[in-house]
Amino acid sequence: NFMTFFFVFGAQFVLTVLQAVGFSGWGACGWLAAITFFSTNVAAAVFMLFPAIMFTTAAVAMLVHKIYRGAGGSFQKAQDEWHSGAWRNPPSREAQYNNFAGNSLPEYPTVPNYPSGSQWP
Repeated sequence: NFMTFFFVFGAQFVLTVLQAVGFSGWGACGWLAAITFFSTNVAAAVFMLFPAIMFTTAAVAMLVHKIYRGAGGSFQKAQDEWHSGAWRNPPSREAQYNNFAGNSLPEYPTVPNYPSGSQWP
């Protein structure tokens, strides 16, 4: 069943990409078909853009899903990352906190003392 899932998922991804591209004469309302249809009927071409956007979104979501699952991700890990806040880029946050080891206040006063009047050197 596991290999069947990957075969079906791969075939579905390829078909979604082909529909998003939308080769003329194939019956798909993808980008190429919609763009070439603008010279024939603008209103129909605008309506054809909606399936092109949806197929593109589906293909990108499938690609992101494949990359995430290939990296060992799971739904439980995603929930844990969401609840812990790790999705906010933890390596950079840890680096920010590690840079402030010890006293983080400057050694000089924060409000400078300016000479009164026109006593500038």
